[in-house]
Amino acid sequence: MLVVEDGILVAMAIEDALIDRGIEVAVATNLATAEALIAARTPDAALLDLQLPDGLTLDLARALHERGCAVAFSSAFDADAVPASHGFAAQFRKPASPDLLGDWVVASLQRP
Repeated sequence: MLVVEDGILVAMAIEDALIDRGIEVAVATNLATAEALIAARTPDAALLDLQLPDGLTLDLARALHERGCAVAFSSAFDADAVPASHGFAAQFRKPASPDLLGDWVVASLQRP
């Protein structure tokens, strides 16, 4: 499971919710770290902050999806900030509850 979130406290809260559900978590706070993590191992699911200090996660989301990873965006932007081409990704509006995000991850990991 990959969490890409530049807000450290937000990332920690999501990480805690996932660990409480028995899910192993890798956290990245920027695109460069996220890309290095997925180069080493493609996660089964990813929660992506849409906008990071070093860019948008749209290309990262596409790459993950093409590798069979379940993808969700978490963003304070309106829903139309994510283009229709990324309709494969779930969308959560910030502030989204870490428990809500954790439930999405659990459900995504249970899908065949």
